[in-house]
Amino acid sequence: MLYRTLGRTGLRVSLLGVGTGGPSNFGQRSGVPEADIHRLVRRALDVGVNIFDTAAGYRESEAILGRALQGVPRDRYYVATKFTPELDGEIATPEDVVASVERSLARLQTDSVEVLQFHGVRPQRYRATMERLLPAALKLREQGKCRWLGITEQYGEDGSHETLRLALADDHFATAMVGYNMLNQSADDLVYPQCLAQNVGVFIMFAVRRVLASQDRLEETIADLKRRGLIKRDAVPDRKPLDWLVHDEVDSLASAAYKFTALHPAVSSVLSGTANLAHFESNLRALENPTLPEADLTRLRAVFGHITEPIGN
Repeated sequence: MLYRTLGRTGLRVSLLGVGTGGPSNFGQRSGVPEADIHRLVRRALDVGVNIFDTAAGYRESEAILGRALQGVPRDRYYVATKFTPELDGEIATPEDVVASVERSLARLQTDSVEVLQFHGVRPQRYRATMERLLPAALKLREQGKCRWLGITEQYGEDGSHETLRLALADDHFATAMVGYNMLNQSADDLVYPQCLAQNVGVFIMFAVRRVLASQDRLEETIADLKRRGLIKRDAVPDRKPLDWLVHDEVDSLASAAYKFTALHPAVSSVLSGTANLAHFESNLRALENPTLPEADLTRLRAVFGHITEPIGN
């Protein structure tokens, strides 16, 4: 397992992290028995994964993770969780935040988490959210409920990372969770340089998700990009448009996707949200050697490097 420093936290985190959200929601949406999730977590620990990301809003994910980690020495892993700053379209109250964090700690069966994140902050609500809820989060940190604060973006409606750019300008956060993949590389220019300059640790989400996990959806997405003139019609094939990435040490499109997201030096950990142990093993193999041929990288950047839409959602 490769390890990188999570920005100013100083934590050495595994390049592959386990996420408990995503389409499967830690197996809750895909019908995976909890016992299988426990096995995945224990396998992750056995191969050196030491960072787990979860959230109060991921149904029962925190509780499942807490049970899966029961009996594991607390110094063997780090936990990042999140609270939801908007409830029913309105900004939450400080009391809501405190109640959410206390509930998260109880479900995770721990007294403190390493990182407490503002979850999915929308750019139009960023200023008001900080004004109302940042003092409560800082107080929770002072009380030892968390060691550092982080923020995650609402990638599905913020492909140009406006929230994270606002947050980096304020410099309140030790970590940022970034939507980033081969089809939207905009963080390379819009987010990562400032993260490096300010020593902000980066978690990656949306490395694969729905579009890159399905050849049919990928073909539909590429066709749409061509129709709208966002990529040239001869940039990539209509059928199996990214299969040219699969060769030599890259054994699948998902492998290429994970390798790509880990390339930038600003990236600390790439989150794998799968509840499928075979998929987890494949992601693990991909990040044992996070490199892609330079010719393939050059082509990817030439085709998709200008796109700022939240493609890959």
